[in-house]
Amino acid sequence: MKGWIKYAVFVLIILAMIVWLGGFLTKKEKPGELAKEAKVVEGLTIGTTEKLSEVLSPYTGQIVADKRVDVSTRIMGKIKSVLVKEGDSVRAGQLLVSIDAEDIQAQTEAVNHQMAQAEQALRSAMANYEAVKKTFERYSTLLKEGAITQQEFDQVKAQFESAQAQVEQARAGVRAVQSQKQAIGSNLKYANITSPINGYVVQKSVDVGDLAVPGHPLLVVEAPPYLFEAFLPERFVGKVKMGQEFEVSVSGLGKTLKGKVVEVSPALDPATRTFRVKVRLENAEGIKSGMYASLLIPEKVDVILVPENAIVRRFDFTGVWVVKSDNTLELRFVKLGERRGDKVEVLSGLKEGERIVIQGIERACEGCRVGG
Repeated sequence: MKGWIKYAVFVLIILAMIVWLGGFLTKKEKPGELAKEAKVVEGLTIGTTEKLSEVLSPYTGQIVADKRVDVSTRIMGKIKSVLVKEGDSVRAGQLLVSIDAEDIQAQTEAVNHQMAQAEQALRSAMANYEAVKKTFERYSTLLKEGAITQQEFDQVKAQFESAQAQVEQARAGVRAVQSQKQAIGSNLKYANITSPINGYVVQKSVDVGDLAVPGHPLLVVEAPPYLFEAFLPERFVGKVKMGQEFEVSVSGLGKTLKGKVVEVSPALDPATRTFRVKVRLENAEGIKSGMYASLLIPEKVDVILVPENAIVRRFDFTGVWVVKSDNTLELRFVKLGERRGDKVEVLSGLKEGERIVIQGIERACEGCRVGG
């Protein structure tokens, strides 16, 4: 009897363990009662999408001076002095560069000697001409009186005509030397290079001791006012006209200037299908030629623009983090259009008024809740 009791107790213990391990004695929650808590993300900047009907589209170009002169020389020689440096203000006629002109000065002295010889030859020819002329006039009278023969007169006439030719030849020699002297004197002027305009030295290409080469720029001088120059697409033909006013953004100075169109090219570049436009800038203090700038042209559009920083790019995927009504995040695919400054057109995927993450997209995650 005792053995049966022991066996029954043993079986009850085993059954109790099975019930306990199977969880039949613990309270069970019904499916769906436990909700997973969303992760909270801090430090996000949230913005709202807006549909725009007009935008300022930037078209890049550069600042140019109204007057730009490459100062060069017609002679070859060693640079003796450079009297200006880049950034200096200069006046028209101011001496900029001096070139060693010993060769030209030697040529000038040689031409002066040639001129003296040519003038002496002309005086000698004139003296001979005057003497022969008197003899010719006397023989002409004697021929009419029959005092001399025709042969004697012809000999004197030939001498007279020869004297005339010698005078003309001597005069031509003087003129030739004068022309040569004038040419050398003209070249000598290029030994002292002066500024052709009032302006500023923006480039200096030579130093003392360098060799000046004809046609090679020594200095570049520019004069204000400054212009903005850009090449616009064909669609603006007839829309951008002389006298129109636009804004020009100069990123290097961090400011926007007003300007008026002063030049519009009448022809398109057949390769790029663009045309040149120049805009005269107002209040262009601090502007320098060569600076990059953007012409801001108003254009009619019907698009949603989002900041470039809000775009998520993963291989071929482009998307935006959208903040849903329950304040959680959703990464939504969007189709992008043109870039407009620091913003991008969104052609599809977003609606007007939706909230999006515009900064901190690297911290955003799917289903996360926006904190802060």
